[in-house]
Amino acid sequence: MTETLTAERLVGRFGLVASVVDCLLDANGPGALILGDAGIGKTALINEVVLELGNRIRPFYVYAGPTLSHVPYAALAPLLTSLTPGETDQPRAVLKALMSELNPASQRGSAQAVLVVEDAQHLDDHSAAVLAQLAAAEAARVVLLCRPHPSPPPEVLSMWSEGLVDRFELPPLTKDEVDELCARVLGSPLVPSASAVLFRSSGGNPMFLLELLQHARKRGHLLQRNDTWVLLGEPGGATVRLMDLVRNQIIQLNSEQRQALESVALAEAIPLSVLQRASDSRAVDELKELQFIVISQDAARHVRLAQPLIGEVIRQLVPTARSVTIRRRIVALMDSQPETLDGRLRHVTWALESGASVPDADILEAAQLANRLFIPDYVERVVGAIKDPAAKLAAQVELARAKLYGRDPMGAALCLEGVVDQASDLRTVRQASMLAAQLAMGHQDGPEDVLRAAAAWANAVSRLEGADPGLDANEVETARLGSRLLALQGYQAAGRHAETENELQQIWESTRDDDSRLLAGTLLAEVLALTGRAVSALQIMMVVQDILAASGDRRLEYTEFVMRRHLLALLLAGELDVLDRYLESHIAQASNSLIYFGGMLHLAAGTADLRRGTVGSALPKLSQAAEVLRLSDAGRDLPEALAATAYAASILGRVETARASADAYDALAPDQSHPSLLGRAHAVAAKADRIGVPATVAQLLALADAASASGLISYEVDILSLVLRLGDLSVIQRLASAADNCEGRSAEFVAAYSRAIAAKDVSRLVEMSDAAAQEGLDLAAAECAAHALRILETRGDRPRQFEAQKLVKQRTAALNKSGLSAAEVPPDLHKLTRREQEIAALVQASASNREIALQLGLSLRTVEGHLYRMFAKLGISHREDLVTVAYGARQAGGPARA
Repeated sequence: MTETLTAERLVGRFGLVASVVDCLLDANGPGALILGDAGIGKTALINEVVLELGNRIRPFYVYAGPTLSHVPYAALAPLLTSLTPGETDQPRAVLKALMSELNPASQRGSAQAVLVVEDAQHLDDHSAAVLAQLAAAEAARVVLLCRPHPSPPPEVLSMWSEGLVDRFELPPLTKDEVDELCARVLGSPLVPSASAVLFRSSGGNPMFLLELLQHARKRGHLLQRNDTWVLLGEPGGATVRLMDLVRNQIIQLNSEQRQALESVALAEAIPLSVLQRASDSRAVDELKELQFIVISQDAARHVRLAQPLIGEVIRQLVPTARSVTIRRRIVALMDSQPETLDGRLRHVTWALESGASVPDADILEAAQLANRLFIPDYVERVVGAIKDPAAKLAAQVELARAKLYGRDPMGAALCLEGVVDQASDLRTVRQASMLAAQLAMGHQDGPEDVLRAAAAWANAVSRLEGADPGLDANEVETARLGSRLLALQGYQAAGRHAETENELQQIWESTRDDDSRLLAGTLLAEVLALTGRAVSALQIMMVVQDILAASGDRRLEYTEFVMRRHLLALLLAGELDVLDRYLESHIAQASNSLIYFGGMLHLAAGTADLRRGTVGSALPKLSQAAEVLRLSDAGRDLPEALAATAYAASILGRVETARASADAYDALAPDQSHPSLLGRAHAVAAKADRIGVPATVAQLLALADAASASGLISYEVDILSLVLRLGDLSVIQRLASAADNCEGRSAEFVAAYSRAIAAKDVSRLVEMSDAAAQEGLDLAAAECAAHALRILETRGDRPRQFEAQKLVKQRTAALNKSGLSAAEVPPDLHKLTRREQEIAALVQASASNREIALQLGLSLRTVEGHLYRMFAKLGISHREDLVTVAYGARQAGGPARA
């Protein structure tokens, strides 16, 4: 199949373009063998090469294909029109006709002929042999575009081994390159969580990625919010183009291979032993060699498709009757339920679709698992098959959870109505009560509603115990403990953390139930983090993480609950680098949870940068978090994100952004009766230019007093720091005292900083500014320098004032830096190939054209040609302009990648 790709897909390919161009420009050089999977961009690459070479070559194109692979010289037919019927099977005549077509008498001595052969893996042996002779005779450069699997024809490999062609391999795009391609196609960036999901789904294949983007937009799963694109649902989809691509890939397979491939697509992950019994074992080996499938190293040797998206397409292509036949065969061969999570889900849908009887317990378990994996559509498809009235109530809970994930909280609440009062088992009561509490959070009476849900849970336990005295006493005790833990969570939601600590500590130390211990430890860590003991909180979270890791797939139920408190503890402890790694690890897993809870992760990343003081990096992350949370805010984080965005914008002087975000925060206030004190403080501080510094300070001090009264020392320190940032030195002693009572690196710095200001120790402040700058704490570095300057101005120390002014200017300039990623490097140098970038660097180093030619081993004319094309690409006219562009790119974050 010939790929029809646009130039947009050349993200990450400039280095390869330059290498192929250099190869074809070399007077004595070979041709090129370009290897890459379907959709990876081979055609786009060679089109860019041809465009780059311009009139220095004369390109010709031929197309091989599976239907022509057994017909001698079929691929070359368009160039053999001069042959008579009797000559079409004579190798010498074919070679002579080909050479005459590529190099007619009128063109001899002109530009080099280049013959591009697409889908060269389908070349017949006769055509491959003639092409080898053509290359050996140097009558033309041959460029072969070929898929690596199955292995290219022997004649093609021989051309490489004999040096007639150089070999180039196109790898999948990296995560950064996927980010860049998405931004180019959409016109503005995706949020990182969405990009991670698309990277996982596409496998870095450019064609797959663009099909996913188009399909997600068409389904309404990809929406633009201001300058950010947000993913609202799974992007997958079997588009017409992908179906055509897959059809052309599998058309080369024999019937045994196709049956085995269909079995994997329908049943993945399937144990190897089952697949070998359901299909021809030799065909399975061949599919592995062709890299259609991969086999894991676990005990069952589970088999999956190498590219998950292809599996979705094949499942659409297999006729219904054939699909049912394959499924029944595999079910009959399975000794037990599948071990993998996706296999367990597929096992239930198979049975339901084939009309088999499926126990209600199996359907319910599948629905619970689908919710843990954040696949709400699956839940809505299967729960209707449950018949038992008791199981139907449990199914209602799972349907409610699916509706919550589907952004239908009202529908979720309707599904939960009456479940706790009617349920006849403790597990259903527990699940319904906890989900009701999750729905309640963020409403005007959220904490009170959580307490009501906890009371209803306790009442239901008493009802069930009275109705069945034979209930297991340990289960009843665990259920009562669960309802109490939910009540304690309600107290914390109302800001009453100090009231919960002793009881949580007692539960944490005494209970043997893992679920109860996990919940108690996580809530206790929240108390410790907010009351100035963030390091102690992290120590508890390490144990909680161990419990979570040992809980199997049930851990998925608690992931967001635990992660939220873990991130809070890391932030308040000042362990920001650890937090970055934690977030990167979770986002790299690209689970579906990113679609629903990605906003929380982006908020944590932006808040970490804000606490560092790298405000230029923090603002776009916080803005992105707010846009994601406007659409999906299961954890009710939007007010916090808006307040932090407003504050970051105010620091950078982005008046309109600060005002809009602060006003949006205020608009949410009626529905947020218990917002975070720190969020309220950020919103107040962002409005200092509107309400005046004295009024701002007064409101912040009132919030600091509220934090102190509640025992929330960590927030008290943060709020007092905002007051100090506004220039009110009256809080110095209070701030130092509060920080001394907190654990963590951030508190230690604040305490030392406050004492240095109180002592008017200029040398210490300058020393702390340098240390903060080295650690990337830009705002702290600027503030230390500014306080040192004020002290010197007060003293009238003019000689030292000059140095301090320079330091303040340097530190303040750092605040606005945006922390450009590789995908955000100024675009001009992205237009240059790797070779052109090397030349640009030498021009900037004042090398002459002749010196550049000598250093790079090029002719002077080649260097001049490169410079001419570089000027055109960059829209400049002189070498001096190129120096400016190269210098500006380095100042912005280093040289662009090829």
